[in-house]
Amino acid sequence: MSHPPPSSAHHHHHHQAGSPRRGRACRMTSKTASTISSMGRRGEAEMLERVLEKPKLVVVEQPKERGMRFRYECEGRSAGSILGASGTESNKTQPAIEIEGPVDHLKKVTVTVSLVTKDPPHRPHPHCLVGKDCPNRSGICVVTLNPQSNRRHSFANLGIQCVRRKELDVSLQKRRSQNIDPFQTGHSKGIEDMDMNAVRLCFQCELEWEDGTKDSLSPVVSNPIYDKKATTTSQLKISQLNQYRGPCTGKTEIYMLCDKVQKDDIEIIFRRGSWKANGEFAQTDVHRQIAIVFKTPPYQDQDIIEEVDVSVTLRRLSDQMESEPVNFTYLPYNSDPYEVKRKRKIKSDISFQEKANVTAEGAASTSAPEQTFHFPHAVMSPSERPCSAQPGPSTLGEMCYTESQDSNMDTDDLALINQLLELPVFMDMLSDEAITSAIPSGFDQGPDGSQAFFANMDANRNQNFGLYTQDFSHYADLQFNMLVNENRNLQPPETQASPSNMVQVKIEDDL
Repeated sequence: MSHPPPSSAHHHHHHQAGSPRRGRACRMTSKTASTISSMGRRGEAEMLERVLEKPKLVVVEQPKERGMRFRYECEGRSAGSILGASGTESNKTQPAIEIEGPVDHLKKVTVTVSLVTKDPPHRPHPHCLVGKDCPNRSGICVVTLNPQSNRRHSFANLGIQCVRRKELDVSLQKRRSQNIDPFQTGHSKGIEDMDMNAVRLCFQCELEWEDGTKDSLSPVVSNPIYDKKATTTSQLKISQLNQYRGPCTGKTEIYMLCDKVQKDDIEIIFRRGSWKANGEFAQTDVHRQIAIVFKTPPYQDQDIIEEVDVSVTLRRLSDQMESEPVNFTYLPYNSDPYEVKRKRKIKSDISFQEKANVTAEGAASTSAPEQTFHFPHAVMSPSERPCSAQPGPSTLGEMCYTESQDSNMDTDDLALINQLLELPVFMDMLSDEAITSAIPSGFDQGPDGSQAFFANMDANRNQNFGLYTQDFSHYADLQFNMLVNENRNLQPPETQASPSNMVQVKIEDDL
């Protein structure tokens, strides 16, 4: 009788025995998994219900980011007050938080406020909070709320006190002792990479229920707060420009006064619509951090015909922070800004006009003396006779001689000349060489003298008058006037006429 090998029997027995164990294990695992799954679902529901029932903390008034100065302890107990972002000069606000959600079974809420770094991970910051809600020299602020009566709290008189560099480590050690590390960042990193000119408020909220249990909410951080006195984070402001207008071609040198800026971290931006350009300056053009000398960029359109207003702002390169804009006006391009060309043109036009007038007057005054008397064989019509006189007792005193250019002779003057030409004595005088002295002496005497001058004249016609009349009638207007002008030169200055070459004899009415 042969026996199977023990190994085979053992192997078979092991197989027989192992199968049920593996089956029971599988069944137990499935049952356990089912139980755990059901318990997990109940736990998740309970956790979800608990989370949904929890209130939450919300920052309803953010702190004002810029304009506050961080002060050292040696500057006094007061470190100013953090203002609310939505406040105005006439209506100031403070940072505020509010508990939102169900608070029926909530007994109290404790909120701890501390300073953390601006950049994540938000580590505890060595600077301190000071104010009425801050325990003495603790550097943190602790407030307790009863949500049943007041869900909201505003932080009045909450200031930021900066720590001197040699005390930074001591301050951070105090935070560790107070168990202030909201985001569990640890203390492995040092302070070398910390921004000492910017902080955030961090709100840690602890809830206490009516049954005595406590819960903690996730920490909430505010917007950053920047130190006003730090040029790397301070608010930018353009105080004044020395001029606010310039040509559209650019290159206008402008002096700007501003709040403190870093010479290697600032730019000047000109904008209008989609157009943008930078003011031109170097780091050496930034003086004492409060003044910049720059040149305006050319405007996008060099052919503008009207003034164009653009905005000018300061912008920090590191954080793209910008100032409030001021206006600058681009003027249309003028190739003659001082109007030199226009003034020269006006001057040349006036000079040309004066020369033309002088030339015309010279021609009129020089052409007359150069003419010689001749007796053309033409007979003057009555309307062409040279002069006239007003009717009256003193006909010669009312004679008027006009310059050769004046062809509008009065008919009364022509009548007077015709009467004189009918006098033989007058004709004899015209043929006499003494005419140059006889006529002026008669004119100088005025109306009375002129009457005496002709007192002895024979009123009867001379038999030769026809010949004289025929010869004298050939005088043209211009020739007769030239005769008068030559004789006028012998008169005293007071009887000479103005530049118009007009001789006017005084009449009785003028005397």
